[in-house]
Amino acid sequence: MKLTQILMLLVLGAGLFTCQDKGVGEGTLIRGELTDAANLKVYLDKVSLSGVNELIANGPIDGSGNFALGFVNGLDAGIYQLRVGAQKAVIALGDNDNLIDIKGNIADLGLYKFDVSGSGDAQEMVSTMRELRAGSVTLEKIKGIVEGVKNPETGAFIAYNALARSGPDGLPVQKAALERLPATSSLKEDYTKLLNTMEAQYAQQQASERIRVGQPAPDIRLPNPEGKEYALSDLKGQVVLLDFWASWCGPCRRENPNVVKVYDKYKSDGFTIFSVSLDGLDPRRAGGLTGADLAKANEPYKQRWVKAIEKDRLGWPYHVSELKKWSSQAGQSYGITSIPKTFLIDRDGKIAAVGLRGAGQIEDALKKVI
Repeated sequence: MKLTQILMLLVLGAGLFTCQDKGVGEGTLIRGELTDAANLKVYLDKVSLSGVNELIANGPIDGSGNFALGFVNGLDAGIYQLRVGAQKAVIALGDNDNLIDIKGNIADLGLYKFDVSGSGDAQEMVSTMRELRAGSVTLEKIKGIVEGVKNPETGAFIAYNALARSGPDGLPVQKAALERLPATSSLKEDYTKLLNTMEAQYAQQQASERIRVGQPAPDIRLPNPEGKEYALSDLKGQVVLLDFWASWCGPCRRENPNVVKVYDKYKSDGFTIFSVSLDGLDPRRAGGLTGADLAKANEPYKQRWVKAIEKDRLGWPYHVSELKKWSSQAGQSYGITSIPKTFLIDRDGKIAAVGLRGAGQIEDALKKVI
C-alpha cells in the first residue's frame, strides 16, 4: 500500500491525524511519540529567515503522547519547526522524505534530546543543534558546520541564527552559507536581502565610529575603588579587552559571565581586562557639589559598583571609574553612547576589534592576536 493510501485511511480514521493538500507527490507523514505531552496540541511551521514563519498544520496529541501530521501530496524540502506548548524544535526535510518518526520527552524537545528517523536531513539538523546547545558557539565552529553539513539549508539556518549579532566578522561565513543555497531554496531570497541590509548597516556603523580597528587605543588613567590609579598604556605588551560597563546596566551584567569565562581561559597567555565603569552621580545632577561633598554623594554609587564586581566575580585588578556616569571623559574619548561596549587591544596598543559580545565572539577575535 502506498503512503498516499495510508494517509487517506488515517484521515478517515480516528481523528488523531490532520492532513493537508500541498500538490502532487507521494505524501509526507510526520509521526511523534512525546512523553508528558498527553492531550496537548502540536503545530508545524515552515521557517523563514525573515522571522515570519508560516503555519502549515496542527493536530491533537492523544492521551499516550502520540500525534500524526500528514500531507497527502507531500511537503516541500525546507526548514520546519515543531511546536508543542512552549517547547519547539527545528528540523530540515529533503525532497524524498516521506515518513518521519520523532520520539522523546516534551521537556527535551527544545534541547534536541529526542530521536528522529526517516530523514537524513532531519537527523543532521537535530544532531547539529544538539551539539551547538552542548558547547560554546564560536565563529570557527559555525564555519565548520556551514562547510560540513550535507543540507545547505541547514547550514544557512544555523549560520544566520548563530551569527546574526556577530558583526562584520561573521559576514564571510554567512556569505559562504548563502552561496551554498540552490536557486530553488525558499531561504535564498530572504537571506540575500538580510545580508545586504546587514552589510550596509555595518558599513554605516563603522563610518560613524570614533575608534576604529587599526588605530592606537587612546590612553585611560583612572582610579580604582581604593583610589589607586591604573593606566591602560601600562598594559602595553598584553592583549587587553577594554570593557565599558556599569552596575546598573542589565545587559552588562548578563554579559559579565562571558567576559569572565574568556578571562579565566586566557589570563595565563598574556590576556587581561581593563574595566571602565560608568557608575556614579551624573555631574548635571550634582547641584554644584565639589570635593568632600561630591565624594560623599557618590559613595552609594561606588558601593554598588564594588558589590557588582564582587558578585559577578570580575577577578582582574583593573577596575576604574570617574564616577561620572555618561559624563565620563574616558567614555567620551571612545565615543561611548551605549553599554556594554568593548574594544580588543593588541600587544602593540592598537585596536584589533570593536563591539565584541558573547564568549564565542570574544574568543574568536582574541585567538587572532593572542
